[in-house]
Amino acid sequence: MSNITLEPVSATAITEAVAAVEGAARKMESSIDVLYAQGVLSTDFISPKSKKYESTASPEQFAAINEAIVAGFTKANQKLLATPTKALSDVDKATKRYWQQEIGARRNDFQTGLEKRENVNTDDTREARPPKAAIDKLTDALVNVEKIAQANEWEFDVVDFLNCIVDAKVQAGIPHPTK
Repeated sequence: MSNITLEPVSATAITEAVAAVEGAARKMESSIDVLYAQGVLSTDFISPKSKKYESTASPEQFAAINEAIVAGFTKANQKLLATPTKALSDVDKATKRYWQQEIGARRNDFQTGLEKRENVNTDDTREARPPKAAIDKLTDALVNVEKIAQANEWEFDVVDFLNCIVDAKVQAGIPHPTK
């Protein structure tokens, strides 16, 4: 059993990692909402060449989905994916294969999310949610910054920092209990 005390920097690293994962989950959910509202089907994420599953995607639509996924990868990985495999070293070939599999994994994430939405909506009880407004995203971000600042001992004046956040919220028209 370890008796190491969790240092503030470690706690912050954990908090930031969890916040990033949660933010990604919220972004995926809002993306599913947009796709669903646009009439995109889960079967649009299945290759039109599939012999095992039924696809509703045209070859062009399927290619566009893959291109949109790749556009979310780093520039280095985009370049790697665009390089002919024969021109790569064995290590780069393995890395390229991994990122090709990631295209499929991300596509499956969207397919699964849409399948869930389609099944939830079989009785038409839930409408697609509109994407979050920028002011709502800003509000959430400022609230998270406040919580992190309040929970950590920093090498600067946290009170002044929090006052700046309150001022930013007031200027943006975001309600705050102290103003």
